Amino acid sequence: MRKIAFAAFALALSINPALAAASHNDSAVLSTDTAYQNRVKVSLVTACVNIAAEAITGLTGTVPIAVHLKKANYCALVLASPDTFKVIFALTVATDVNVLADATQAGTVALTSTNVAAQAALTTDAHIDSAVAGQLPAYLAVP
Repeated sequence: MRKIAFAAFALALSINPALAAASHNDSAVLSTDTAYQNRVKVSLVTACVNIAAEAITGLTGTVPIAVHLKKANYCALVLASPDTFKVIFALTVATDVNVLADATQAGTVALTSTNVAAQAALTTDAHIDSAVAGQLPAYLAVP
C-alpha cells in the first residue's frame, strides 16, 4: 500500500512540479527582489537601533558588556551603510523557513523572475523581523 501511495505522490510531483517543496533556487530568486531587499534593510536597521538601546547587564547576564560591544560595533557599520548590508541579509533571510514558506505559499509556487515581486510581497514583516533577529548573531560571532 505504501508503494502505491508513494508512486501516486511521485506522479503528482512529476505532473505539477509546483507542488514540490521550496528550494535553494527559490531562496536565491527571492533575495533578488528589490522591494524585498528594502524590507529586509528596514528590519535590519530597526534591529540595530534596538541593540543600541539595549540594557547592558554588566560582565555577565543576558547582555554582558563584551557581547553588547560586538553587537553595537557591528550595528554601527550597518547603520552607516545599510544598503551595503541589505543584499547580504536579503540572501540569508530568504533561507529562513517561514519567510520562504510565505513567498512560495508553503512550497506550492516556484519563484521565478516573473513572479518574484508578487510572491515576495506575501512575506510577512514579522517573519522577516524574526529571521533578522535570529541570524544577526551569526554575523557577530557571539553566542
